[in-house]
Amino acid sequence: MKEAKTAKRILLFLIIVEFFNGLSGVAGGVGLIADPTAAALGMKLEWLQGTPFNNYLIPGIVLLAFNGFGNLTAAFMSIFRNRYRAHIALFLGLIMLIWIISQVAWIGYKSFLQPLYFTTGLAQAILGALLLKQEKTRLIENK
Repeated sequence: MKEAKTAKRILLFLIIVEFFNGLSGVAGGVGLIADPTAAALGMKLEWLQGTPFNNYLIPGIVLLAFNGFGNLTAAFMSIFRNRYRAHIALFLGLIMLIWIISQVAWIGYKSFLQPLYFTTGLAQAILGALLLKQEKTRLIENK
């Protein structure tokens, strides 16, 4: 009984994080695609010196696709209890961590959003791993 409550809490927190990351990714991605200079978002093109990018169009597309639409899809997979929800959550959490680590490595620390999204990516990866562990344990117990 206690394990079922814990699993529900993990799933609830995971869905919240997935929606937060997804909606943020859509907003940021659309913003970067609409204005690849990112001036409206308070970013500077000079930050991209030393990176493979001349502007923020490609990062915006990646942000929109993976962190935006990917996480929104993952949230719905979690809501509807898709059998791969834990795997996808873990994967997209790791993608978020790689995204932020790469960003800081390339352009340096520029905003409080970097540690914020590192934290949400880490939370998503941990929640996905916990959910995956619980589901595997439940499968073994039911055999």
